[in-house]
Amino acid sequence: MIQQSYQDWAGKLAQTQFPRWKELPTLGLYIDQVVTIVNDQLLAIGVEPLTKSMVNNYVKKKVIQAPVKKKYAVNQLVDLLLIGLFKTSFSIEEIRAGIAEVTVAAYPQKAYDQFVELLNAKLAGRALQPLADYQPSQQLELYAIDAVLTQLKATHLLRELHRQQSAAQVK
Repeated sequence: MIQQSYQDWAGKLAQTQFPRWKELPTLGLYIDQVVTIVNDQLLAIGVEPLTKSMVNNYVKKKVIQAPVKKKYAVNQLVDLLLIGLFKTSFSIEEIRAGIAEVTVAAYPQKAYDQFVELLNAKLAGRALQPLADYQPSQQLELYAIDAVLTQLKATHLLRELHRQQSAAQVK
């Protein structure tokens, strides 16, 4: 039963695809819209959602750029997708440093799309080139993706084991 439940979840995970830059809304978005878009992606892979308060705190602490006239641009949406994805495994400072490192060599749109390509391949369970074939910034991305996905898988399996144990105790 645990194995089947876990396999069902892993199957859903494998079908999840993060959007590329051009697939994200380009018009200014209000915070409610931003949180909805980000959380749709995060919840699809089992990551805790962001709240409006969290987003406001990220703005206050200058983790992301402030909205212009209360509207968020696509680059802020991307930052929040990345923060939401990685916040369970890395500190905000580490996430910002990672984003800065990856965008040193590529414009944010290109860097994000390359990241999404790797993430979507990992989510789908597709085979990738040997790690040594990637640039150091892409190796960093792959290690970070693996850290998050491993943690998500372990957390999900632990919940299933706990659920089974609780059900057995009730009987």
